[in-house]
Amino acid sequence: MNFINELWNDLSYFNSEQNSKKYLLSQYEKELIKEANKKSFQNSTPFLYYIEHGKNFFNVSTQSPLSIKPILLFYGLVQLLKACLLTVSPEYPESTTLLAHGVTTRKRKKQGYSFLDDEVKIQKNGLFTYVAEKMYNLNSLEGEKFNMLNLLHSIPELSNLFLLAKNDTTFLPVSKIEEKYYIPNTILDFYHYTSDRLESFLQGKLQERKLNLIKYDNDHFSFTSQTLSKKNNIKPPFYLNLKDKKIVIKVEKESNDLLPEILYHYLLLYNLSMISRYETEWWTELLNSYSTEEYPYIQNFLAMTENKIVYIVHTYLFSKFKDNI
Repeated sequence: MNFINELWNDLSYFNSEQNSKKYLLSQYEKELIKEANKKSFQNSTPFLYYIEHGKNFFNVSTQSPLSIKPILLFYGLVQLLKACLLTVSPEYPESTTLLAHGVTTRKRKKQGYSFLDDEVKIQKNGLFTYVAEKMYNLNSLEGEKFNMLNLLHSIPELSNLFLLAKNDTTFLPVSKIEEKYYIPNTILDFYHYTSDRLESFLQGKLQERKLNLIKYDNDHFSFTSQTLSKKNNIKPPFYLNLKDKKIVIKVEKESNDLLPEILYHYLLLYNLSMISRYETEWWTELLNSYSTEEYPYIQNFLAMTENKIVYIVHTYLFSKFKDNI
């Protein structure tokens, strides 16, 4: 059975109001939310409907031409994120402002437009900012701009493509032997850090009390991490490459380059879906002419994002399970 089909089969656990209510009740009680029983009952149906609706978008996408995949995948992602939000915010959506996408892009592309140079801007209100705040405790993204090339850099499964096309390293491998993790010491060159500064940086990002970064040999540092050792708890700057299911570390360290990966997918799919809908001539020429360097990046991203999104959402929901569920 296909790995992604197995994830969808797991998610079918929620295709029952009783199971969904039980799950949501456990989340609300854990967060000490008032009237947890009432709210879990009210949200059990929309919760399972969001997952089912998202699955339908993704199923259609697997059979659709590339030209309309961004639209289907973006709205499938939106539905799945709404389900995730109900686990942490039982009142969602509290207002109509949350129904907006929370992102803007230039509606009309200028002559000589390049997707890789394009940007999206984060708005004060809308789904993106709400997801960032409620699911990941990020509260300062309003007004930030994100470049498409940098966003593609942030997808681990595209790292080989960047290496082949541009000789550009975007991630470094992280290996684990027993209880220790090993990271190439070339990360210091990318971060422009000393080993002490790297230890402090990683300790803060992983929210560890003590990381114990040690020079292992001439090529690697070793460290222990309670955070990474917990199942399904990989945090930036660490990410999972789904192709080989191995942990990697991002070589860009700036705050805007170290978001939870689902937010990168949201921004890329938002812009690609807007282009597919409103820039039909440019989009069709891109897909049919093969004349620009952008096509391989877009094609590879769309090929893998439908799998990675399902994995991330599955991980998010099932990592919240209580032992007694």
